[in-house]
Amino acid sequence: MTLHLSIALRGAFALIFCAGSASAFDDCPAGVTCTEYKGSGNGGYFRITVPQDWDGDLVLINHGFDLDKSSIRGHETCRQSGTPIPCQQDSDCPDDVICNNITYLGLDLLLAEGKAVAASTYSETGWAVFDSRKDLKEILKFMKKHPDIGRPERVIVTGGSLGGAVTADAVMRMKIDGAVPLCGAVGGGLQTWDTANEVRLVYDFLCQGVQDGTFNSPPDVGEPTSFNSGNDAIEMAVTVNTCLGVPIGPSEDPMEAAAQADRLADFYEITRFAGSNFEVAAAMGFATLGMGDFVRDADRLGGKRIGWNAQPDLDYTSIGENPALAAQYDAAVQRMTRGAGRAALSKATLIDFTKGKGKAVDYPILSMAGSADWLVIPEFQKVFTDAAEIGGKLLTQAWVSTYGHCTFTEEETTALFLEYFEWLDSADHAATQPTHAEIAARCVSAEVGGVEGDTCNFDLDFEPGELHDRIPARADWVPAAQP
Repeated sequence: MTLHLSIALRGAFALIFCAGSASAFDDCPAGVTCTEYKGSGNGGYFRITVPQDWDGDLVLINHGFDLDKSSIRGHETCRQSGTPIPCQQDSDCPDDVICNNITYLGLDLLLAEGKAVAASTYSETGWAVFDSRKDLKEILKFMKKHPDIGRPERVIVTGGSLGGAVTADAVMRMKIDGAVPLCGAVGGGLQTWDTANEVRLVYDFLCQGVQDGTFNSPPDVGEPTSFNSGNDAIEMAVTVNTCLGVPIGPSEDPMEAAAQADRLADFYEITRFAGSNFEVAAAMGFATLGMGDFVRDADRLGGKRIGWNAQPDLDYTSIGENPALAAQYDAAVQRMTRGAGRAALSKATLIDFTKGKGKAVDYPILSMAGSADWLVIPEFQKVFTDAAEIGGKLLTQAWVSTYGHCTFTEEETTALFLEYFEWLDSADHAATQPTHAEIAARCVSAEVGGVEGDTCNFDLDFEPGELHDRIPARADWVPAAQP
């Protein structure tokens, strides 16, 4: 593999693993005067921006999945160890080090609406929801200790991708006043990572015996990672390419290239994966490196395994549309007894509105996700909305048809938040609950100025499937995910 290919893979996988992050720094919008505060606590760092005409609402914005431990730095601080170096841009840092951005995901537009915004690096990488509520509480503690900022009257939590899971966790375990999950991995810890584990199990089934095309780790433990160097992502991609012929390209040997193509076709068939060939490798990155990041971490699962697909608990014979292939998979897939780490994973996050703080939720929830999202699949949103219905909560789900992961336009996001704050401000939430169609109409209104089919791509006819139709349900899944 050439040096240029190594660099390309490193950059590409860095972008994928930072799903939901923005590349540009978020500044105060034109015409708005803001004051910025920076702080730290619980091992993470945070940033708070308050507009001059603050209306008392604070929106906590949560970024996506990131395996880069050097991102746990202060805002506008070079991502390197040792004495912190302040920066405004990457060129201010030595040796090609990145200037850290605690991103607002483009939601600095809320500052123009009089909302204060804040965001945290989290104190953990990867599946950070094990501790994320503590990270969010550090922001609130900081504001309480600094009366010059002022205390928020209402706290609203939002975030995309992994940040959506952080949002769902806050709904279940914090006292807040509103929530707007965006393209969130809101299906809960068990349901999310059982799905990722199935991707790995399918890969192992198809690639067993392929020289240099297999992983050494147990499938529900994942690969060890030191993602800062980028080498782990490259090695993972090379391994996947050896078996499936993606993302780098098929073998020069015609017979092996044909075998790679057959295995890739079977991978799509069994997993029902909706992404591109390059994105197959990204999914495998989550199923190997992403899994290993939290399962192997002594402060999270400490190596306790999370799998469970032992017979007769799970039957794979009905998955996909190829009965013969499904039967082969059912007969040969690696079987795992219930792992000791499943209980802790369930708590991070547990999507159940019938117990704990989740039961006490009395505010509206507005969610937006992609009907063609290949990474955070629509079935995860279905678990969340079904859980809300079981718990008697007010939740509206909007769908956007654009292909990709967390792919929203500014007009779509603006319409969503305008609708949400009108709903939140109303005296009777049940009577004023917006519909999916009303959010779509708001997007193309003169107020927002979007264009249908261009900047406003709401998918009004979409109905998500059930997660248990994609992978077999486990007995310890939440009620909303059960058949």
